[in-house]
Amino acid sequence: MQQDTTQLPSPALGAMDDLLARREKALALVQGAAAQLAEAASLMPISSFRFASMLRHLTWHDLSVRPEAFCDRLANEARQTFDANGWRWLLDSSGLGDVMTAQDKQEVQRQLNDDPLPLSRENVQSTFVALFETRHEVFRRGVVELFQSLCKRYRSHSAFKVKRRLVVEQAFSEHGGWRSFGSARERVDDLERILLVLEGLEPSQVPHEQRLAHRLQEQRHAALMGDGDRAGEMETEWLVCRWFANGNLHLWLKRPDHIDRINGLIAEHYGAALAHERY
Repeated sequence: MQQDTTQLPSPALGAMDDLLARREKALALVQGAAAQLAEAASLMPISSFRFASMLRHLTWHDLSVRPEAFCDRLANEARQTFDANGWRWLLDSSGLGDVMTAQDKQEVQRQLNDDPLPLSRENVQSTFVALFETRHEVFRRGVVELFQSLCKRYRSHSAFKVKRRLVVEQAFSEHGGWRSFGSARERVDDLERILLVLEGLEPSQVPHEQRLAHRLQEQRHAALMGDGDRAGEMETEWLVCRWFANGNLHLWLKRPDHIDRINGLIAEHYGAALAHERY
């Protein structure tokens, strides 16, 4: 028997047309918003990962209950993400980040993570003029910080002078890589950066795979996979590097002029009267 459908309720044509029109408009807005977010992510300096991570951590419930507050927060988070990545890109691409001290870099990273300075022409110009004018002082302070951080138990580590041998304790893990705690890799990076700058070279121009820290890790890992020896040696143009079974790394500076120039920077920092120790 055929069902009689003449009595089934149907929505008013006007209401249905309005619903369908709102559907098309909503989908078009969502599609447009998605396209705009994708374009915004592509404009982010360095990487769009932080921008995507920011979107994931937004409180999307506010979109329905407090749309204006949600939009304001989205815009503010996007600004902070772009500004932080922009400052990182500028420091890396300009090479000024290579003469900053490790302590300065940590402070900059904290500021960029918490509340980055707005990326404006005036702020960029004033910041880079200040960094450029004090670059020698900042580089000199970085030299002092590096050698201050070395363990004073070793006779080759002096309070105010660098000697030929430098010892970085507990540099490597038993598996061959750099230890996850401590700052051994950063100290090796700083030493290489100092030597490169002394030679008039740009540290930022050295590819990652050619960096001293990377090459040391590769050499030690290969030795462990080969004969299983936890001690070994690698020599570069400026350094003799030896690592030992206890994970310590010893670095010998090969060139006396490097030692003299580093000590000159340290003496300049402390004042010549404080640097009278003999080798």
